[in-house]
Amino acid sequence: MKRTLGLTLIAALVAGCAAPDAGRSGQRGGSSSTGGTGSAAENAAAGAAIGAVAGCALAALAGKKCAQGAAIGAAMGAAIGWTSYSEKIANAQTVNNEARRQGIPVPVNEIRVKDYQVYSTSSVARAGGEPVRVVGEIKLYGESQRVPEVVQSMTLLKANGEKASDKPQIARVERIDGAGQYRAVGVYKIPRGMEQGQYTVQSVLLLDGLEVARRTTVFQVAQTAAPAMAKL
Repeated sequence: MKRTLGLTLIAALVAGCAAPDAGRSGQRGGSSSTGGTGSAAENAAAGAAIGAVAGCALAALAGKKCAQGAAIGAAMGAAIGWTSYSEKIANAQTVNNEARRQGIPVPVNEIRVKDYQVYSTSSVARAGGEPVRVVGEIKLYGESQRVPEVVQSMTLLKANGEKASDKPQIARVERIDGAGQYRAVGVYKIPRGMEQGQYTVQSVLLLDGLEVARRTTVFQVAQTAAPAMAKL
């Protein structure tokens, strides 16, 4: 199972490197991916950094060393050129106490996923309009001092199940410092001319390279209305 998942993600990344971006963009603190205000160098650097971490996780599944996977992942991430952002919104004590109240034993030497939910901030997106933000709410619990690598992979699917983009958005969840609640956001720029209808975002959460949760959310794509003719 682990090897199959790893090979699937690696294949998706390779396909993404061979194809142009289908119109996604992400932003944080005023910088965005290609087509926004951020520079190409900034986006490539961000993609390389995130790709290196994802590559390291995938290398473990393939029986390779982390450094080998990181080098390959960095090259892929730079070619992809996307960005995402994340933040910590609750501390370890809050999530661990919640688990205890629910009768869930809190592990002493391990960090585990307590809950993972995904949702879209928009039910309807306009082609060529404001980006769609897909949010992953991640709760980690445990008392281990070791900080796990957390990666979120999002794939956009059409109503018929076909992929709407040649590559998933694979991003390391930043600001992980142990247990707590984290919010990881993927930003999708809907290009003009994109087929109308319902789209599904399939999101996979990986903890130290292993799939620990899989969720989906949906939104509709509608064409932007043509501007009205000015009256003479």
